[in-house]
Amino acid sequence: MSRPLLIPWLREQINSGRYPGLHWTNPEQTEFSVPWKHALRQDSSDTDILIFKAWAEVSGNGRAHGDPSVWKRNFRSALRAKGFVTVSDNKNDSANPHKVFRWPDKPASGANSSAGPKEKDDPDFFEDLGLPIQDNQDIPDFEDCLYLPDEIIFLAEPTLDHDILQDCLRGLNIGPGTEDTAGFEPPPEQQQLQHQVVIGEHPLPGQQQHPVTFEGADGEAGLPEQPAHPTEGAVGGVCDGQFVEQFLHTMNKTRDGANFKTQFRISVYYRGVKVSEKLVENEAGVRFVYRPDLAETVVDPNSGLSLFSLPSPGGMLDQTQANLTQRILDMLGSGLEVGVSGQVVYGHRQGETKAFWSFSKFDQSRQPKEIPKVEPKPLYMFKDFVQGIKNFTAGGDSPPHSLFFCIGEKWPDPDNRSWDRKLITVEVVLTSLEILKNMAVEGGASSLQSVELQISLDEMMEM
Repeated sequence: MSRPLLIPWLREQINSGRYPGLHWTNPEQTEFSVPWKHALRQDSSDTDILIFKAWAEVSGNGRAHGDPSVWKRNFRSALRAKGFVTVSDNKNDSANPHKVFRWPDKPASGANSSAGPKEKDDPDFFEDLGLPIQDNQDIPDFEDCLYLPDEIIFLAEPTLDHDILQDCLRGLNIGPGTEDTAGFEPPPEQQQLQHQVVIGEHPLPGQQQHPVTFEGADGEAGLPEQPAHPTEGAVGGVCDGQFVEQFLHTMNKTRDGANFKTQFRISVYYRGVKVSEKLVENEAGVRFVYRPDLAETVVDPNSGLSLFSLPSPGGMLDQTQANLTQRILDMLGSGLEVGVSGQVVYGHRQGETKAFWSFSKFDQSRQPKEIPKVEPKPLYMFKDFVQGIKNFTAGGDSPPHSLFFCIGEKWPDPDNRSWDRKLITVEVVLTSLEILKNMAVEGGASSLQSVELQISLDEMMEM
Protein backbone atom coordinates (compact mmCIF):
# COMPACT_ATOMS: atom_id res chain seq x y z
CA MET A 1 0.00 0.00 0.00
CA SER A 2 1.38 3.40 -1.00
CA ARG A 3 1.99 5.99 1.69
CA PRO A 4 -0.79 8.63 1.80
CA LEU A 5 -0.22 12.36 1.73
CA LEU A 6 -0.50 13.75 5.26
CA ILE A 7 -2.68 16.81 4.56
CA PRO A 8 -5.62 15.13 2.82
CA TRP A 9 -5.32 12.08 5.07
CA LEU A 10 -5.42 14.15 8.26
CA ARG A 11 -8.40 16.24 7.06
CA GLU A 12 -10.28 13.03 6.40
CA GLN A 13 -9.48 11.70 9.89
CA ILE A 14 -10.62 14.91 11.62
CA ASN A 15 -13.88 14.92 9.67
CA SER A 16 -14.50 11.24 10.39
CA GLY A 17 -15.09 11.74 14.12
CA ARG A 18 -13.48 8.37 14.85
CA TYR A 19 -10.80 9.76 17.16
CA PRO A 20 -11.83 11.14 20.59
CA GLY A 21 -10.40 14.62 21.13
CA LEU A 22 -9.44 15.16 17.49
CA HIS A 23 -11.67 17.94 16.14
CA TRP A 24 -11.79 21.35 14.46
CA THR A 25 -11.63 24.31 16.86
CA ASN A 26 -12.94 27.04 14.51
CA PRO A 27 -15.68 27.27 11.85
CA GLU A 28 -13.14 27.92 9.09
CA GLN A 29 -11.54 24.54 9.81
CA THR A 30 -8.07 26.04 9.87
CA GLU A 31 -7.23 24.98 13.44
CA PHE A 32 -7.71 21.63 15.14
CA SER A 33 -7.14 20.02 18.53
CA VAL A 34 -5.19 16.80 19.13
CA PRO A 35 -5.24 14.92 22.48
CA TRP A 36 -1.73 15.09 23.94
CA LYS A 37 -1.61 13.07 27.14
CA HIS A 38 1.49 11.52 28.66
CA ALA A 39 1.10 7.74 28.66
CA LEU A 40 1.96 7.36 32.36
CA ARG A 41 -0.72 9.68 33.65
CA GLN A 42 -3.20 7.87 35.86
CA ASP A 43 -6.07 8.67 33.49
CA SER A 44 -4.30 7.64 30.28
CA SER A 45 -5.94 5.13 27.95
CA ASP A 46 -5.46 3.56 24.53
CA THR A 47 -7.83 6.10 22.95
CA ASP A 48 -5.31 8.87 23.64
CA ILE A 49 -2.90 7.55 20.99
CA LEU A 50 -5.29 6.39 18.26
CA ILE A 51 -4.42 9.14 15.78
CA PHE A 52 -0.68 8.64 16.30
CA LYS A 53 -1.01 4.91 15.82
CA ALA A 54 -3.14 5.39 12.70
CA TRP A 55 -0.48 7.59 11.10
CA ALA A 56 2.18 5.03 12.05
CA GLU A 57 0.21 2.29 10.34
CA VAL A 58 -0.33 4.12 7.06
CA SER A 59 2.96 6.02 6.84
CA GLY A 60 5.42 3.30 7.73
CA ASN A 61 7.19 5.60 10.23
CA GLY A 62 6.20 3.47 13.17
CA ARG A 63 5.21 -0.11 13.73
CA ALA A 64 1.60 -0.80 14.61
CA HIS A 65 2.81 -2.71 17.67
CA GLY A 66 5.70 -0.40 18.49
CA ASP A 67 6.38 2.36 20.98
CA PRO A 68 3.58 4.98 21.34
CA SER A 69 6.17 7.66 22.12
CA VAL A 70 7.71 7.01 18.68
CA TRP A 71 4.29 7.24 17.03
CA LYS A 72 3.66 10.59 18.69
CA ARG A 73 7.08 11.95 17.82
CA ASN A 74 6.79 10.91 14.18
CA PHE A 75 3.31 12.40 13.94
CA ARG A 76 4.59 15.70 15.30
CA SER A 77 7.57 15.56 12.92
CA ALA A 78 5.23 15.05 9.98
CA LEU A 79 3.12 18.05 11.01
CA ARG A 80 6.16 20.27 11.32
CA ALA A 81 7.58 19.11 8.00
CA LYS A 82 4.36 20.09 6.23
CA GLY A 83 4.17 23.52 7.82
CA PHE A 84 1.64 22.97 10.62
CA VAL A 85 2.11 25.47 13.45
CA THR A 86 1.38 24.93 17.15
CA VAL A 87 -1.20 27.50 18.26
CA SER A 88 -1.43 26.44 21.91
CA ASP A 89 0.24 23.80 24.01
CA ASN A 90 -1.97 22.47 26.80
CA LYS A 91 -0.36 19.10 27.32
CA ASN A 92 -0.15 19.67 31.09
CA ASP A 93 -3.81 20.58 31.48
CA SER A 94 -5.16 18.36 34.25
CA ALA A 95 -8.63 17.99 32.73
CA ASN A 96 -7.99 18.08 28.98
CA PRO A 97 -4.35 17.73 27.89
CA HIS A 98 -4.14 18.67 24.21
CA LYS A 99 -2.43 20.78 21.56
CA VAL A 100 -4.01 23.02 18.95
CA PHE A 101 -2.39 23.23 15.49
CA ARG A 102 -2.99 25.63 12.61
CA TRP A 103 -3.41 24.26 9.11
CA PRO A 104 -0.60 25.36 6.76
CA ASP A 105 -1.35 28.02 4.16
CA LYS A 106 0.44 25.86 1.63
CA PRO A 107 2.39 22.61 1.96
CA ALA A 108 6.03 22.90 2.91
CA SER A 109 8.51 21.61 0.37
CA GLY A 110 11.72 19.73 0.61
CA ALA A 111 10.94 18.20 3.98
CA ASN A 112 10.29 14.74 5.24
CA SER A 113 8.64 13.37 8.31
CA SER A 114 11.65 11.88 10.01
CA ALA A 115 13.26 13.49 13.05
CA GLY A 116 16.13 15.60 11.78
CA PRO A 117 18.75 17.90 13.25
CA LYS A 118 16.32 20.82 13.63
CA GLU A 119 14.29 18.74 16.04
CA LYS A 120 17.11 18.84 18.53
CA ASP A 121 16.49 22.55 19.06
CA ASP A 122 12.78 22.06 19.68
CA PRO A 123 11.85 21.59 23.37
CA ASP A 124 8.89 19.46 22.32
CA PHE A 125 11.27 16.89 20.90
CA PHE A 126 12.11 15.71 24.42
CA GLU A 127 8.65 15.57 25.90
CA ASP A 128 7.92 11.98 24.89
CA LEU A 129 11.32 10.57 25.83
CA GLY A 130 9.33 9.80 28.88
CA LEU A 131 9.64 8.98 32.53
CA PRO A 132 7.02 7.96 35.05
CA ILE A 133 5.57 11.30 36.09
CA GLN A 134 2.84 12.58 38.31
CA ASP A 135 -0.12 14.47 36.94
CA ASN A 136 0.66 18.08 36.07
CA GLN A 137 4.39 17.49 36.42
CA ASP A 138 6.51 18.91 33.63
CA ILE A 139 8.39 16.26 31.72
CA PRO A 140 12.10 16.81 32.31
CA ASP A 141 14.62 17.40 29.54
CA PHE A 142 16.39 14.36 28.20
CA GLU A 143 19.31 16.32 26.81
CA ASP A 144 22.80 15.69 28.21
CA CYS A 145 21.61 13.37 30.97
CA LEU A 146 22.92 9.97 29.94
CA TYR A 147 26.37 10.85 28.63
CA LEU A 148 25.24 9.43 25.29
CA PRO A 149 26.24 10.78 21.89
CA ASP A 150 23.61 12.83 20.08
CA GLU A 151 23.25 10.26 17.34
CA ILE A 152 22.00 7.80 19.96
CA ILE A 153 19.73 10.20 21.84
CA PHE A 154 18.04 11.57 18.74
CA LEU A 155 17.18 8.32 17.00
CA ALA A 156 13.66 8.64 15.61
CA GLU A 157 13.09 5.01 16.58
CA PRO A 158 15.46 4.20 19.48
CA THR A 159 16.27 0.57 18.82
CA LEU A 160 19.60 -0.21 20.46
CA ASP A 161 21.58 -3.29 19.56
CA HIS A 162 24.21 -4.90 21.77
CA ASP A 163 27.14 -2.95 20.34
CA ILE A 164 25.45 0.42 20.78
CA LEU A 165 24.56 -0.43 24.37
CA GLN A 166 28.16 -1.35 25.07
CA ASP A 167 29.30 2.04 23.74
CA CYS A 168 26.72 3.86 25.81
CA LEU A 169 27.64 1.99 28.97
CA ARG A 170 31.32 2.82 28.76
CA GLY A 171 30.67 6.05 30.61
CA LEU A 172 28.39 4.53 33.22
CA ASN A 173 31.11 3.17 35.53
CA ILE A 174 29.89 -0.41 35.46
CA GLY A 175 32.54 -3.02 36.04
CA PRO A 176 34.80 -4.73 38.54
CA GLY A 177 37.56 -2.12 38.53
CA THR A 178 39.20 -1.42 41.87
CA GLU A 179 40.23 2.20 41.45
CA ASP A 180 39.57 4.32 44.54
CA THR A 181 39.12 1.22 46.69
CA ALA A 182 42.29 1.45 48.72
CA GLY A 183 40.26 1.56 51.90
CA PHE A 184 39.18 4.14 54.40
CA GLU A 185 41.57 6.80 55.59
CA PRO A 186 40.19 8.07 58.91
CA PRO A 187 40.35 11.70 59.95
CA PRO A 188 43.41 12.68 62.05
CA GLU A 189 41.47 12.55 65.31
CA GLN A 190 40.44 8.97 64.58
CA GLN A 191 43.93 7.87 63.60
CA GLN A 192 44.92 8.18 67.27
CA LEU A 193 42.54 5.36 68.19
CA GLN A 194 44.20 2.00 68.74
CA HIS A 195 41.23 -0.30 68.12
CA GLN A 196 40.58 -1.98 64.82
CA VAL A 197 37.08 -3.30 64.41
CA VAL A 198 35.43 -5.41 61.76
CA ILE A 199 32.39 -5.24 59.53
CA GLY A 200 31.80 -8.77 58.43
CA GLU A 201 35.31 -10.09 57.71
CA HIS A 202 36.91 -6.73 56.97
CA PRO A 203 38.92 -4.60 59.42
CA LEU A 204 37.77 -1.02 59.79
CA PRO A 205 39.86 1.65 61.52
CA GLY A 206 37.89 3.64 64.06
CA GLN A 207 36.19 3.38 67.41
CA GLN A 208 35.36 0.13 69.17
CA GLN A 209 32.20 -1.46 67.84
CA HIS A 210 30.63 -4.84 67.15
CA PRO A 211 30.17 -6.75 63.88
CA VAL A 212 26.67 -6.95 62.48
CA THR A 213 24.99 -10.22 63.41
CA PHE A 214 21.64 -11.64 62.43
CA GLU A 215 20.39 -11.93 66.00
CA GLY A 216 18.33 -8.90 66.89
CA ALA A 217 18.69 -7.42 63.43
CA ASP A 218 15.03 -6.57 63.11
CA GLY A 219 14.00 -3.19 64.47
CA GLU A 220 12.62 -3.18 67.99
CA ALA A 221 10.40 -0.79 69.84
CA GLY A 222 12.39 1.82 71.69
CA LEU A 223 13.83 3.80 68.80
CA PRO A 224 13.16 7.53 69.17
CA GLU A 225 9.75 8.69 68.09
CA GLN A 226 9.05 12.12 66.69
CA PRO A 227 8.58 14.28 69.80
CA ALA A 228 6.07 17.04 70.25
CA HIS A 229 7.12 20.52 69.23
CA PRO A 230 9.63 22.04 71.66
CA THR A 231 8.24 23.71 74.72
CA GLU A 232 7.39 27.33 74.19
CA GLY A 233 10.35 29.34 75.34
CA ALA A 234 12.90 27.00 73.78
CA VAL A 235 13.09 29.30 70.79
CA GLY A 236 14.66 32.72 70.78
CA GLY A 237 17.71 32.25 72.97
CA VAL A 238 16.14 30.99 76.20
CA CYS A 239 17.81 27.85 77.60
CA ASP A 240 14.86 25.67 78.43
CA GLY A 241 15.73 22.78 80.71
CA GLN A 242 12.71 20.76 79.67
CA PHE A 243 13.69 20.93 76.02
CA VAL A 244 17.30 19.97 76.75
CA GLU A 245 16.11 17.03 78.84
CA GLN A 246 13.80 15.92 76.03
CA PHE A 247 16.58 16.24 73.45
CA LEU A 248 19.04 14.23 75.55
CA HIS A 249 16.42 11.55 76.22
CA THR A 250 15.77 11.23 72.49
CA MET A 251 19.47 11.14 71.65
CA ASN A 252 20.11 8.41 74.23
CA LYS A 253 17.41 6.28 72.60
CA THR A 254 19.50 6.22 69.41
CA ARG A 255 22.14 4.12 71.21
CA ASP A 256 22.17 0.67 72.71
CA GLY A 257 25.43 0.53 74.58
CA ALA A 258 28.09 1.17 71.96
CA ASN A 259 25.70 0.56 69.04
CA PHE A 260 23.91 3.20 67.01
CA LYS A 261 20.23 2.44 66.38
CA THR A 262 18.18 3.69 63.48
CA GLN A 263 15.73 2.71 60.81
CA PHE A 264 16.05 3.58 57.13
CA ARG A 265 13.58 5.43 54.93
CA ILE A 266 14.43 4.58 51.34
CA SER A 267 13.46 6.61 48.27
CA VAL A 268 14.45 5.38 44.79
CA TYR A 269 14.54 7.75 41.81
CA TYR A 270 14.90 7.02 38.10
CA ARG A 271 16.12 10.23 36.44
CA GLY A 272 14.81 12.35 39.29
CA VAL A 273 11.35 10.76 39.42
CA LYS A 274 10.51 8.84 42.59
CA VAL A 275 9.59 5.25 41.72
CA SER A 276 9.66 3.66 45.17
CA GLU A 277 9.60 4.63 48.85
CA LYS A 278 9.68 2.32 51.87
CA LEU A 279 10.61 2.35 55.54
CA VAL A 280 13.06 -0.43 56.43
CA GLU A 281 12.78 -1.14 60.15
CA ASN A 282 15.79 -3.46 60.24
CA GLU A 283 18.41 -1.76 62.43
CA ALA A 284 21.21 -3.79 60.81
CA GLY A 285 20.71 -2.12 57.46
CA VAL A 286 19.69 -2.80 53.89
CA ARG A 287 21.14 -4.33 50.75
CA PHE A 288 19.93 -2.99 47.42
CA VAL A 289 19.49 -5.72 44.82
CA TYR A 290 17.50 -6.32 41.67
CA ARG A 291 15.10 -9.15 42.39
CA PRO A 292 11.76 -8.63 40.60
CA ASP A 293 10.37 -11.57 42.58
CA LEU A 294 10.73 -9.61 45.83
CA ALA A 295 7.54 -7.61 46.27
CA GLU A 296 8.53 -6.65 49.83
CA THR A 297 11.78 -6.48 51.77
CA VAL A 298 13.00 -9.72 53.34
CA VAL A 299 15.82 -10.35 55.80
CA ASP A 300 18.87 -12.17 54.45
CA PRO A 301 19.66 -14.87 57.06
CA ASN A 302 23.39 -14.73 56.30
CA SER A 303 24.04 -11.01 56.73
CA GLY A 304 20.99 -9.94 58.74
CA LEU A 305 20.38 -7.13 56.24
CA SER A 306 17.03 -6.48 54.60
CA LEU A 307 17.00 -7.15 50.85
CA PHE A 308 15.42 -4.25 48.99
CA SER A 309 14.74 -4.82 45.29
CA LEU A 310 14.99 -1.80 43.00
CA PRO A 311 11.96 -1.44 40.69
CA SER A 312 11.92 -2.67 37.11
CA PRO A 313 12.21 0.05 34.45
CA GLY A 314 9.80 -1.82 32.19
CA GLY A 315 7.15 0.93 32.31
CA MET A 316 9.40 3.64 30.86
CA LEU A 317 8.33 5.07 27.54
CA ASP A 318 11.85 5.93 26.48
CA GLN A 319 13.50 2.69 25.47
CA THR A 320 17.03 4.12 25.55
CA GLN A 321 16.67 5.00 29.21
CA ALA A 322 14.88 1.74 29.96
CA ASN A 323 17.61 -0.36 28.29
CA LEU A 324 20.43 1.41 30.08
CA THR A 325 18.66 1.26 33.44
CA GLN A 326 17.91 -2.41 32.96
CA ARG A 327 21.54 -3.14 32.09
CA ILE A 328 22.72 -1.45 35.29
CA LEU A 329 20.18 -3.38 37.34
CA ASP A 330 21.13 -6.69 35.74
CA MET A 331 24.72 -6.18 36.88
CA LEU A 332 23.87 -5.34 40.50
CA GLY A 333 24.51 -8.94 41.50
CA SER A 334 24.62 -9.19 45.30
CA GLY A 335 23.96 -5.49 45.41
CA LEU A 336 24.95 -2.47 47.48
CA GLU A 337 25.03 -2.71 51.28
CA VAL A 338 24.20 0.23 53.52
CA GLY A 339 24.43 -1.00 57.08
CA VAL A 340 25.23 -0.17 60.69
CA SER A 341 28.07 -1.72 62.67
CA GLY A 342 28.61 -0.34 66.13
CA GLN A 343 28.32 3.42 65.70
CA VAL A 344 29.32 3.43 62.04
CA VAL A 345 27.07 3.58 59.00
CA TYR A 346 28.99 1.88 56.21
CA GLY A 347 28.67 1.14 52.50
CA HIS A 348 29.94 -1.91 50.62
CA ARG A 349 29.52 -2.78 46.95
CA GLN A 350 28.86 -6.46 46.24
CA GLY A 351 28.07 -6.56 42.50
CA GLU A 352 29.72 -5.31 39.31
CA THR A 353 27.76 -2.06 39.11
CA LYS A 354 29.76 0.73 40.69
CA ALA A 355 28.11 3.03 43.21
CA PHE A 356 28.93 6.51 44.49
CA TRP A 357 27.63 8.59 47.38
CA SER A 358 27.43 11.99 49.04
CA PHE A 359 25.66 13.75 51.91
CA SER A 360 23.73 15.94 49.47
CA LYS A 361 21.86 15.69 46.18
CA PHE A 362 23.06 19.24 45.47
CA ASP A 363 26.75 18.41 45.92
CA GLN A 364 28.80 20.50 43.47
CA SER A 365 32.24 19.42 44.61
CA ARG A 366 32.78 17.45 41.36
CA GLN A 367 34.73 14.88 43.38
CA PRO A 368 33.09 11.43 42.99
CA LYS A 369 33.11 9.27 46.13
CA GLU A 370 33.04 5.58 45.27
CA ILE A 371 31.68 2.78 47.43
CA PRO A 372 34.45 0.16 47.28
CA LYS A 373 34.02 -3.51 46.51
CA VAL A 374 37.19 -4.66 48.25
CA GLU A 375 36.08 -3.72 51.78
CA PRO A 376 33.36 -1.76 53.57
CA LYS A 377 33.69 2.00 53.65
CA PRO A 378 32.59 4.06 56.68
CA LEU A 379 30.18 6.72 55.49
CA TYR A 380 28.91 8.34 58.68
CA MET A 381 29.79 7.92 62.36
CA PHE A 382 27.38 8.74 65.13
CA LYS A 383 29.99 10.92 66.80
CA ASP A 384 30.27 12.93 63.55
CA PHE A 385 26.59 13.71 63.93
CA VAL A 386 27.14 14.65 67.59
CA GLN A 387 29.94 16.98 66.51
CA GLY A 388 27.55 18.45 63.97
CA ILE A 389 25.05 19.18 66.76
CA LYS A 390 27.82 20.89 68.74
CA ASN A 391 28.69 23.00 65.70
CA PHE A 392 25.02 23.85 65.27
CA THR A 393 24.80 25.12 68.87
CA ALA A 394 27.70 27.42 68.04
CA GLY A 395 25.86 28.90 65.06
CA GLY A 396 26.95 26.50 62.31
CA ASP A 397 24.84 24.44 59.92
CA SER A 398 22.77 21.55 61.20
CA PRO A 399 24.34 18.13 60.47
CA PRO A 400 23.16 15.85 57.66
CA HIS A 401 20.82 12.94 58.32
CA SER A 402 20.60 11.42 54.81
CA LEU A 403 22.92 9.62 52.42
CA PHE A 404 22.55 9.99 48.66
CA PHE A 405 23.68 7.20 46.35
CA CYS A 406 24.11 7.08 42.58
CA ILE A 407 24.27 3.63 41.00
CA GLY A 408 26.13 3.19 37.73
CA GLU A 409 27.21 6.83 37.36
CA LYS A 410 29.67 9.03 39.20
CA TRP A 411 28.47 11.24 42.04
CA PRO A 412 29.20 14.02 42.77
CA ASP A 413 29.35 14.46 39.03
CA PRO A 414 32.75 15.57 37.61
CA ASP A 415 30.94 17.73 35.03
CA ASN A 416 28.49 19.10 37.60
CA ARG A 417 25.49 17.34 36.10
CA SER A 418 22.60 17.40 38.52
CA TRP A 419 21.31 14.58 40.70
CA ASP A 420 18.00 14.36 38.83
CA ARG A 421 19.81 13.70 35.55
CA LYS A 422 21.13 10.36 36.82
CA LEU A 423 19.61 7.03 35.79
CA ILE A 424 19.36 5.44 39.26
CA THR A 425 19.65 7.35 42.52
CA VAL A 426 18.71 6.38 46.06
CA GLU A 427 18.19 8.52 49.15
CA VAL A 428 18.64 6.79 52.51
CA VAL A 429 17.28 8.74 55.49
CA LEU A 430 18.64 7.70 58.89
CA THR A 431 15.40 8.22 60.77
CA SER A 432 16.90 8.57 64.27
CA LEU A 433 19.21 11.35 63.09
CA GLU A 434 16.35 12.99 61.18
CA ILE A 435 14.30 13.21 64.39
CA LEU A 436 17.19 14.69 66.34
CA LYS A 437 18.01 17.17 63.61
CA ASN A 438 14.37 18.30 63.37
CA MET A 439 14.26 18.77 67.14
CA ALA A 440 17.44 20.84 67.09
CA VAL A 441 16.26 23.02 64.21
CA GLU A 442 12.83 23.60 65.73
CA GLY A 443 14.26 24.33 69.15
CA GLY A 444 16.92 26.66 67.83
CA ALA A 445 20.68 26.55 68.35
CA SER A 446 20.57 28.78 71.40
CA SER A 447 18.23 26.38 73.18
CA LEU A 448 20.92 23.67 73.02
CA GLN A 449 23.66 25.73 74.67
CA SER A 450 23.08 24.46 78.20
CA VAL A 451 26.09 23.25 80.17
CA GLU A 452 24.36 19.91 80.81
CA LEU A 453 23.88 19.23 77.12
CA GLN A 454 27.41 20.28 76.16
CA ILE A 455 28.90 17.94 78.77
CA SER A 456 26.70 15.09 77.55
CA LEU A 457 27.70 15.71 73.93
CA ASP A 458 31.38 15.74 74.88
CA GLU A 459 30.93 12.37 76.63
CA MET A 460 29.27 10.92 73.53
CA MET A 461 32.14 12.17 71.41
CA GLU A 462 34.62 10.22 73.57
CA MET A 463 32.82 6.88 73.27
